[in-house]
Amino acid sequence: MKTGKIIIPVVLLLVWIPFVFQTDLYPLFRFGMFAEPVHREIQTEYFSLRIISNADKTYILSPEETKLGSLAYLMRNYYYRHEADTLLRRIHSITPHADTISEWQLLRMVSEVDHRKVDTTVVASFKPSSHE
Repeated sequence: MKTGKIIIPVVLLLVWIPFVFQTDLYPLFRFGMFAEPVHREIQTEYFSLRIISNADKTYILSPEETKLGSLAYLMRNYYYRHEADTLLRRIHSITPHADTISEWQLLRMVSEVDHRKVDTTVVASFKPSSHE
């Protein structure tokens, strides 16, 4: 009988102590009736090169045309190092018909998993001058 008088207050104390040490109501928003539904937005990010010719025609360059096997890696790497304009200059210097190109653009495309919406952003551009 004496152990029952001790066990009940100890259990109630153990249940009550976390609420004493709680500094805000954030845990209540994660669990219980205040919880918001859990959803994850998965996005796909990829990069592409766009060429604008002297005749104002735009063209998306395929990696095979640059003869760089790791073009996707290079575009991502230079973008996150904030040196995308350097990559565009270097690709321009190794392109055979560089005199017909008036502008290079690096595109960053972000889409959701179902690919219904694609957000395309020009993250860097390079306009070669006539003396290059």
